[in-house]
Amino acid sequence: MRRIFIAFSLLLFIGLVWAYHTPYLTQFDLKILLFFEDHRTPFFNTFFAFVTEIGSIKVLFPLCIGVSIYLALKKFYFEIGCLWIVFWSSRGVNFVLKEWIKRDRPSLHPLIDIGDYSFPSGHSMNSIATLGFLCYLLIIISKGDHKWKIFWSLFTGIMVFLIVISRLYLGVHYPSDVLAGLAVGYLLLVCFLPLFSFIQKKRLADRP
Repeated sequence: MRRIFIAFSLLLFIGLVWAYHTPYLTQFDLKILLFFEDHRTPFFNTFFAFVTEIGSIKVLFPLCIGVSIYLALKKFYFEIGCLWIVFWSSRGVNFVLKEWIKRDRPSLHPLIDIGDYSFPSGHSMNSIATLGFLCYLLIIISKGDHKWKIFWSLFTGIMVFLIVISRLYLGVHYPSDVLAGLAVGYLLLVCFLPLFSFIQKKRLADRP
């Protein structure tokens, strides 16, 4: 099943890179953005402005620092290093892709002002990679308890979903941007996790 998701994510990203500027996909992007514009309310304006910050470096960076301190107290030093590798790798890959593709942000009626390019969405990419890895670490720390596994998985999935929706609601990304961000963030995560698990098992096996 994992291979199917990996193949789908890779094909999705390649397809979006090839087609994001085509008339059909452009029309689809605009229709979705206009749908969210038509359903804006003062409450949701405030709510999604708050939610979108969770996927920003202003929140993810301090969150990773806090988690690192907690992991250090538990002597999970290897996990701390891996967390920061995922964090900075996601941001680095996103920067390279944005500079390569150079897609301008939507210019309809965005609720917040943001610079840089639009494709792929950094919030979508960074949230699924970083929050996804944090979820994996929390499941490990809870020692595979089934209830905690379900809780952290659902909580992470909901947070990523809300962050993605916030980018569309606020009018700062096209749907194709967030889909591409999710695809690349997922690929980074699922490609890193097997390597993390392999090294971790080897370290435990080498302990006297």
